[in-house]
Parts: sequence; C-alpha cells; structure tokens
Amino acid sequence: MSPEADRKSALSDPLLILISLLLLLAAAAALYFAVRGPAKEYAQEPGARPRPVITNQVVVVNVQEVVAKAAPAGTEHATETKPAAETAKTPESSAAAPPAVITVNPPKVTATTDGKIRGKVILKGTPPPETVIGALKADAKCGAVAVGTARTRGYVVGTAGALKNTVVRIVKAPTGAGKMPESAVIDQAGCMYEPYVSAVMVGEPFKVKNSDPFMHNVNATPKINKGFNFAQATAGQVNEKVFDKPELAVRFSCNVHPWMFAFVYVLENPFFAVTDAEGAFEIPPGLPPGTYELEANHQRAGAVKQSIEVGPGKGAVVLFELGVPVK
Repeated sequence: MSPEADRKSALSDPLLILISLLLLLAAAAALYFAVRGPAKEYAQEPGARPRPVITNQVVVVNVQEVVAKAAPAGTEHATETKPAAETAKTPESSAAAPPAVITVNPPKVTATTDGKIRGKVILKGTPPPETVIGALKADAKCGAVAVGTARTRGYVVGTAGALKNTVVRIVKAPTGAGKMPESAVIDQAGCMYEPYVSAVMVGEPFKVKNSDPFMHNVNATPKINKGFNFAQATAGQVNEKVFDKPELAVRFSCNVHPWMFAFVYVLENPFFAVTDAEGAFEIPPGLPPGTYELEANHQRAGAVKQSIEVGPGKGAVVLFELGVPVK
C-alpha cells in the first residue's frame, strides 16, 4: 500500500478522529481559563452558610439557626424568630460610645446641708418599644427558668420618665479618697444577665456568677482592657475577675445564648452609682471639699455633665433630664 493510502486510512479511523477532537478541546479549555482566571463568583462561595466560630470550645452559631432549632414547628415561638434575631443586632448590644446627648433642660442643682450628692435621672419623650426576646422561652432549658417575659433593655423607664441603668459618677476625684465599693456581682439568672448595667473600680476584683442549672459562657470584649472568655457549667459557679484600666460600657455576652448581654463600666474612683427603677442615685460619701464634675451616662440616651460643689454640710441634689436621640 502506498504512503498516501496509509494517510487516508488513518484519517478515516473514527477512534483517532475522536481522540484528536478531545485533545483539541482540552487544549482550548486550558488556554481559555489560563487567560480568564478563576471565576469571582466561585472564589466568593455564593450562598455559602456562615461557618460556626469556635471560642474556647464553645460554638457560636447564627441566632436564626438557634431559634429555628429550638422552636418546634407550629408553636407561637416560631413566629418570633425575626425579632429574636434583631435583638442580637440592636444598637444597645454594642459597646460603642453613646450618641450625642439630647438634654431637654439643663441639669437642675439644689444645694443641701447634709453633705450628700444624690438626685434623679429622667427621660423626656417616648423611646422606641423594647423587643420581646422570643428565643429565650423557645429554648427548653431557658424557658423552664425564665421569669416573666424577657425583653430588651435599651430604655427601662418607670413612672414619670424615671430612667434606670444610668451610671452617675464623679469624673475625677483625689487619689485614695473614699472607701472601696463592695465587690460587684454580675449574675446569669433566668438566661439573662443581672444587673444589665453595673460599675466596678479599676483594679478591684468583681464576681461573675451562674445561677442557672446549666452552662453559660461569659465573653467579655473590652476595647482597652484585656478580655476573657470562659464557661460556667454548673449552678452557683463563681469566677473572680478584674480590669486594670478605665473603660466605659464593657460588653459581656453569652456565646451559648446570643440574646444575653450586659454592660460594665470600669471607673477610676469609688464615687459612682447606677440609677434604680425610680431613676434615683446617691454617690457614696467621702468626697473631699471642692468643685467636681458629676456625669450621668446612659448607654442609649448619652452622657451629660454638671458642675457641683461639696464641702462640710454642703451637698447637692441634681436632676438630669435626658431626651431620646434622633436617628
């Protein structure tokens, strides 16, 4: 057979033709992707589920997943998934600086002859409504220990605008003046932090307690101090902690129950108080005679200062009126 006949026979073989075409396609595809590069949409993993974050062997999951798994289908709690998710994202859950304060009236100061510094903080205006934390009762364990209906606590307002959870403090005081306050206790009870707002002294130990019969996780995330993250597995467990730098509104949270959080103010002197349900406060005694700045600091309503004078037999009653900040 002639060479020309051999070439015709090879080109007429279907298998050889198929192999040749596949090789050509593979070479063309390699050249195309080499020039184009990896597709951006695949590099970003579209629609990928958020990966759990593991911190000290405690898994932090998406709030919506927690509620969806905890609430049985068809129950009333299933309809509260959205508000519960929003609860974890509300501005009150952030330790950022308070907004610019809205003062309806300048603070009112009345001199007294008892040497005490006391007064009241009230809120003028209507704050946004608080959100029911449906995820708490949807959780079987938390629902069993819950007290009443759990709500967010951005603004806790009582009769005549009495504003709870406002830290009132002397901004600067002489070193060594006054007595050290009793050791503060930050408790976890009914799947909520209590108190919601508290204050401690720089360098003075405070206690973190678990009063619930199951595990909570304490995750403190300061911006200036050193944070910590540990589990409290049993009822009655107490851990002692300390912060060594002044810092306002250190956020405490629970990685097991995402709706749980509180704020701790770390202050330089013992002359402070947190307003009660009546909006009232009284600064501890022992402040030397002089002129001082008294500050009322609320996590949502902001902070305002007022100059006061104290001395032997000379005190002050101060009324702070705060407004609801405009977004």
